Amino acid sequence: MNFSAISRVLFLFFFLTVLRAGAQTASPAAGGTVTGKLVDAATNQPLDFASVSLTNKADKTNKGIQTDLNGNFKVGGLKAGTYLFKATFIGYLTYTRDSIRITAAGNTINLGSVKVKAAKGVLKEVVVTAQRSQIKLSTDKKVFSVDQSLVSQGGSATDLLTNVPSVQVDVDGNVNLRGSSNVRVLINGKPSAISGGSVSDILQSIPASAIQNIEVITNPSSKYDAEGQSGIINIVLKRNAQLGFNGSASATVGTQNTYNGSLNLAYQTSKVNIFGNYSYRKANRVGNGYTNRITYPGTDSARYQNQESDQTFKFNSHNIRTGIDINLSPKTVLTLSDNINIRNRDRFQNGLTSITSRNVLLQQLSQNNTSYNSGTNVDLNADFSHKFKKQGQELTANVGYSTEKENGDEYLNTLYNFYTGTRRDSTFKQNNFTDQKQRNLNLQADYTMPLGKESKLEAGYRTTINRNDNDYRAFVPGNSLTDQFLFDPTRSNHFIYNEQVHAVYGNYQRQFGKFGVQVGARLEDAHIRTRLVDSVQQYKQDYFRVYPSVFLSDKITENQTLQLSYTRRVTRPRDRQLSPFLDRSDPLNYQQGNPNLRPEDTHAFELSYINYWQAVTLTSSLYYRYTNNSIQQVRKPINTQLTTTVFQNVGSAANAGYELIAKVTASSKLDLTGNVNVYYRNIKGDPALFVQSTSGYAFNGNLTANIKPVKKLGIQLRGDYQGKQVIAQGYSKALYGLDGGVRYDLTKTLNVSVNARDIFNSRRFGSIIDNTGTAIPYTSESYRRFATRTVMFTVAYRFGGSNGEQKRQKRDQDNGGGGNPDDMNPGGGANIR
Repeated sequence: MNFSAISRVLFLFFFLTVLRAGAQTASPAAGGTVTGKLVDAATNQPLDFASVSLTNKADKTNKGIQTDLNGNFKVGGLKAGTYLFKATFIGYLTYTRDSIRITAAGNTINLGSVKVKAAKGVLKEVVVTAQRSQIKLSTDKKVFSVDQSLVSQGGSATDLLTNVPSVQVDVDGNVNLRGSSNVRVLINGKPSAISGGSVSDILQSIPASAIQNIEVITNPSSKYDAEGQSGIINIVLKRNAQLGFNGSASATVGTQNTYNGSLNLAYQTSKVNIFGNYSYRKANRVGNGYTNRITYPGTDSARYQNQESDQTFKFNSHNIRTGIDINLSPKTVLTLSDNINIRNRDRFQNGLTSITSRNVLLQQLSQNNTSYNSGTNVDLNADFSHKFKKQGQELTANVGYSTEKENGDEYLNTLYNFYTGTRRDSTFKQNNFTDQKQRNLNLQADYTMPLGKESKLEAGYRTTINRNDNDYRAFVPGNSLTDQFLFDPTRSNHFIYNEQVHAVYGNYQRQFGKFGVQVGARLEDAHIRTRLVDSVQQYKQDYFRVYPSVFLSDKITENQTLQLSYTRRVTRPRDRQLSPFLDRSDPLNYQQGNPNLRPEDTHAFELSYINYWQAVTLTSSLYYRYTNNSIQQVRKPINTQLTTTVFQNVGSAANAGYELIAKVTASSKLDLTGNVNVYYRNIKGDPALFVQSTSGYAFNGNLTANIKPVKKLGIQLRGDYQGKQVIAQGYSKALYGLDGGVRYDLTKTLNVSVNARDIFNSRRFGSIIDNTGTAIPYTSESYRRFATRTVMFTVAYRFGGSNGEQKRQKRDQDNGGGGNPDDMNPGGGANIR
């Protein structure tokens, strides 16, 4: 294992050292202090990330904090006076305690264990109106409450992901986590058909209004799926948690022919909870780009190829989610749910390529391509959970079945103009039709057994069966005199991908005072079969692997935790990467998969530090990932004009970096959430593949500001920057952008908002390729833009609830809350395996 990259980031350890030393040596804030611990009144389980506030009854000033992982809170810096204490947590009654007195001497008051009752049958009389924190940080995962993202309202799941710290989205809609595209994307904690090759299309078609939370797990333990080099991103869809009938609706209109709408309906009694969501999305996105290539650079015979393109995408989608929770007993729940996604994605592309040598125009290619794509996803799930009499003992199970059908019609038209010798023209036409079908079956069970007050055992089983049938048929003109197209078997491809993964895991956790240990292992048996239907070519991969994980944690103080972890992970190549078919749709850039690709094997180390101050929530991480059999896209020149891009295992790759995520609540009118990720990437090349070893530093960051100048008005600004980073045969260029949104509450249940994405039209994805070490040396520079600036206007309305609820809402807001009319609790995302 090449650990040289670790030494390049050791200097970053001083961040943790300074933070820890500063936190321990800082003098306490002047004034009084109130401490305590929030627990469930029935089970005495701590309530982590609950909201605690103290309001001065004289001047109405307010100070608040979130409880830590063990439910503890400490609010300091309180001036002399009488305070109202309030604790709120989703699904629980609001707890209040009056007449807490702070003296001029700055006394400390310990409230002890504050027992908060679950809402249950009286929930209809309680409305939690305090604005939920947009970010919840822990050593295990990070939860982002994206339904409060003003800059993404009216957008898609892709737009929301661009706002999540640690996550980047490239020009094609592919998701990256900490600079790696090998990330596992789940819906409600389950793989579903989104694990196929159309992840970017599906994310584009899921409206942001249908999403409640996004969970990011950068170094998952053995109880989680081992797939995904850089971790797991889980998208949690909305559902209901309020008794009675309630719901919300929203409508959006914007530039580039953008129209969105959503409707949430729910009805809950003590026995059943019925919920549903319908979302519609229609939008155009205008993009453009260029590629400048020089073959034989620096010589008199250098040939210049300049390619410009413009494209328009048209999206149209419907997303329907319904479900029912059935309380079979007070401790047993059966949930039946479905999610249906119906989408259309059309693309219209025009391009012009000019080829010159010695300032003489040799050839021009004019492209006019059109494609029409439609897809349908259906996800069906049955979830079962049972809590035993023993506290903490629980059994959960899931049976999930999902299907995806994707159809595409593509019409390619290229006009060639030759200017050397006698002027001549020719036309290339090809019509492609794709039928893709995918099925995914998920069977799993998870069991948690406490072994005492300080230890517990987790165990589970999971089987996934996935089949992807991709039938690609190409038709070319029969002759130059007619428009009749004939089937061309040499350009057609029918590829089938079958995968079965069987897994069992076990995790043991033990607490030794403030020091905790968790060790586990996941055993996976994978069987992959691929074949070209119209040929005798068949390929298979069978491998059994053990994926261990070790987590060590140290609770430095009540508000500080340090964790060191190691996990092993895998990235299995997918159908598009494995198919040996040579795609010649682009006459200048062929693409081909590699059926002999081996899965990537990743060893991940992470040192995390988390701290809760009164106004600051902070987590920082040092991480290192070493990957064997790194999969890269390798470009090879065929001649002076044509290249082929092939997926290859190019040896190894290493990423080492430092990440900081912090939320600062400067005042009741301003809070800031920032993320900085600095990392070093080292890719070991392979001379046989004409890939040189390359390395370099890169960084990305973003900053979100929430401003509330007056009670009913909210303003959000978000800027991001992605620095230059190395890739297999060159580097990608830096990019940056700014988004903004404004929201105004007309009433307690009605609000309007406007937002703009990429305000300055600056987000362009660029790259430099240096391929001068090949038999036909060349360099190239390219820029592409997926979409230009968009502006959207949204109206949102919440209905349901009694007058008594609205009165209570107003009272809570007057005491410092900040209502959220779209607030609906998440569901289905807790059991990620």
